[in-house]
Amino acid sequence: MSFDKWALVDDLRLAAPDLGLSHRSVAVLRAMLTFLPDRTLTALPGRAIVFASNTTLSARLGGMPESTLRRHLAALVACGVVSRCDSPNRKRYARRLGSGLGCAFGFDMAPLAMIARDIGTLARAAERRAEEHAVLRSAALVARQDLFQAMSAQGIDPEGPNPQSPLIGRARLMLRRKDNVDDLRQLIEDLENARKTLADTTETGGSDTGNERHQHKGIHKDSETPRPVDNAQTQEMPDQLMPFRQYHLLFPDMARNWHEVTAHARQLVPMMGIDMQVYDEASAAMGPRLAPLAIFCLLERFETLRNPGGYLRRLTQTARLGQLDYARLLRTTEVARPELSADNFSNGGMPRPSANRPPAEIVS
Repeated sequence: MSFDKWALVDDLRLAAPDLGLSHRSVAVLRAMLTFLPDRTLTALPGRAIVFASNTTLSARLGGMPESTLRRHLAALVACGVVSRCDSPNRKRYARRLGSGLGCAFGFDMAPLAMIARDIGTLARAAERRAEEHAVLRSAALVARQDLFQAMSAQGIDPEGPNPQSPLIGRARLMLRRKDNVDDLRQLIEDLENARKTLADTTETGGSDTGNERHQHKGIHKDSETPRPVDNAQTQEMPDQLMPFRQYHLLFPDMARNWHEVTAHARQLVPMMGIDMQVYDEASAAMGPRLAPLAIFCLLERFETLRNPGGYLRRLTQTARLGQLDYARLLRTTEVARPELSADNFSNGGMPRPSANRPPAEIVS
């Protein structure tokens, strides 16, 4: 049985996450299929061999590094989309016989056609999930807007510190993620419950006596002014957390010690769409105290980061080379922060502000 190779690649693009493939691996496969002259792909082994060299494939992919190309080729073989048809010396080549090919060694595209129906099933399921996610995301946006309106009706600033700040912060993170249908359902429920709680409070205030109603209006007017910050609480909070506004919105109670700082960072990691293993690697490279602060820096820039996990991997690589400059990282978050020196990290303690020393590289 034969299949349209380009339709197969389109389905594979949708099913890639379920098969453990990245979209760049699918792009490599698409480039490989351009070496086959026929549009249809047969499931018979040995009928669709791509024997182009890595150099040729790399050129067709716009100059992809060969090390990266080999990694994606291995991924395609590992998930069973293509198979290797090796020559005795593992080189890729073909031998002509008359006007046709007598033999060819390289990558066989037949497995792609063999699992075409399974790929199609996964693709349709992925489309269904994407549609469901879009619907739930719209519902979550409406629920969040309803909560904002209920808060404004009581003179509460949604952008300022308030009891709903952690929920609003979680909504902001969840709405940016993909394929988190269950999280969105829970988020919608929590937003509705918060709105209903505010509505019940308003209705209860409206049913009181005239004198009580007058007092309620006075409180409503006063609530329009920013709530003063508890100075004692601020003094107990580690100074290193002061610049992170988004962190304060998510955790109004703030951390009191390193244990809580680490716990808050590990809570944020999945909410930001970062794999926990990536964070553990960052913690090993940067140290268990600098890694949480790096997460808070990423949180400040979350709206502008297309790939927070990839950005954290890059910071981890920089830390392994001993070139991570935490002071520079803070400056890129556009938050006010005293510059740091290597002395600020002595004895395993919290970084201490240093006004006179230039920023130094932080080595784990």
